Amino acid sequence: MKRLITGGRVVLESGIEEKDILIEDDKIIKIISPDVEKPEEECDIIDANGKIVMPGIIDAHTHYLLHSRGTTTADNFETGSISAAHGGVTTFIDYSDHQDDKSLLDSAKERISEAEAEAVIDFHLHQTVENFNEEIADELVEIKDFGISNLKIFTTYKKEGYMIADDNLPDLFQKAGELELLITAHCEDEDTIQDKLKDYQAVKDEIKFSDHPDLRPGVAESRAIKNLSEIADDKDQPLYIAHISSKEGVQVIREARQQGLRIFGETTPHYLLLDRSYLEREDAAKYFMVPPLREVEDHQEIWDAIIKKEIQAVATDHCAFNLEQKNLTDSPINALPGIPGSETLLPLLHHFGVNRGLINYEELVDLLSTEPAKIFGLYPERGVIREGTVADIVIFDPDKEVELSDDNLHSEAGYSPYADFTVLGYPVETISNGETIIKNDTFVSDAGRGKFIKAKTSSVFQS
Repeated sequence: MKRLITGGRVVLESGIEEKDILIEDDKIIKIISPDVEKPEEECDIIDANGKIVMPGIIDAHTHYLLHSRGTTTADNFETGSISAAHGGVTTFIDYSDHQDDKSLLDSAKERISEAEAEAVIDFHLHQTVENFNEEIADELVEIKDFGISNLKIFTTYKKEGYMIADDNLPDLFQKAGELELLITAHCEDEDTIQDKLKDYQAVKDEIKFSDHPDLRPGVAESRAIKNLSEIADDKDQPLYIAHISSKEGVQVIREARQQGLRIFGETTPHYLLLDRSYLEREDAAKYFMVPPLREVEDHQEIWDAIIKKEIQAVATDHCAFNLEQKNLTDSPINALPGIPGSETLLPLLHHFGVNRGLINYEELVDLLSTEPAKIFGLYPERGVIREGTVADIVIFDPDKEVELSDDNLHSEAGYSPYADFTVLGYPVETISNGETIIKNDTFVSDAGRGKFIKAKTSSVFQS
C-alpha cells in the first residue's frame, strides 16, 4: 500500500510549504498540494500535523565498529545506526581504512560487508589513503569505478600509521583530481603537536586532559589547512576539511575561499557547544576527542562561518567508546579519543541554531542533508524531498522538549557529552527507504536492512 505523509510543513528546495508526500515502495512519487488534490487510491496515512517534514539527515562523519589501539568502539554498525536513526539520520558516511594485506578496493568491500550485516540505514564510505605510489594510483581508479566519491587523508597520527607524508601529497592531489575524487582531510600539523608535547614534557611531570587544547592548539589546525590548501590551489583541485574546531582554522579557510579556492568545511556540534572547561572536570574523559575542545570565542567564529556559508556541513565524528574504555588512563597522550553524537546532531543544531535565530529550517536542511549529499555524490537521490527521490524522511516536532540524558539516548557508549542539555524540537518518526524505522522513540525495524550507496562524482568538481 502507498503511504501518504499529510498535514506537515515540508522543507523543500524552494522553501517550506504545506504539502502532502505520496510514497510508493522506497520512492517519493508525488508532492501534493492538499487544498488542490487528494490521492485517488487508499493510502496508509502518516499524520504530520503540526510537524516539520524534512529530508533524512546525513551524518557525513562516523566511526562505527572502529578497531583502534587494541580495542573496538562500543557502537558497532547496528547499535550506532539505530542510535543515529533515533535522531533522524537516514544515511551515514563511515570509513574504510587501508588494510596492509589488501588493496584499497578489497579493504572497502570488507568494510561494506561488515556494515551491511548490521546497519539499519544506508551508508557510504570515505576511503582512507596513507601513502601514494603507482600501485595506489591504479587502485584509486578501482575505487572511483566502484562508486566511492572521496578519499580521506591525515596530517597527523604519524605514530599510529595514518599520516600521509608531505612529499606524497602533490601527486595524490593530481591523481585524485584527474579521477574527480574529492580529498577530505583531518588537519592538524604533526610537527607543531610534537613540539608542543616536548615543551610540556620538559616542564611538567604529569600531563592532564585539561592540557590537551594546548598540546594540539588551533594553530596546528590552521597550519595544516594552509599547507593542504596551497597544494590544492597549485593542482587546481577542491579540498574538504573535516571537523573544523578553531578560529584559526576558520580564518585560513575564509582567506582561501576569498582567493577563489574550492575549499569546503565541516564542523561538529561539540565544537559549537562544548568548551575546554569541560576538560577540567572529574569526568573529563567524556569530553576527550581530537581535535580538542577549545574556547567559547572559537564557537562564535565557527557559528559565524556557518552563517556566512563558509562551512557547508555539520556532522558528528561519532566515535563511541564506553566509559570503561575512556577511563583506562587519565592522560591525553594515550587515552581513547571520541564521543557519541549521531543521535543528537539534529536536535542540537535545531535548538541552538534555529531556535536562536542563527539559521532557518532551509539552512538547517542544507547543513545536515542537502550539502552533504551534493558534496559526497549522493544528490539528488538523497538529501532533498523531491518527486523521484529515495523516501528518506524525518518528521520533526518543533514543540517537543527533551532533556537529554545518559538514560534516554541509545548509543552503547552509555553516556552523552550533552547529558543535561534540554532541547526544544525533536524527531518523532524516521522513515528510511519508505519504511518507518523509528516511531515515538521506538525502533520498529530490523538490523541488516542498510545498504551501501554507490556515489556519483562530488558536486564540488562542478563548482
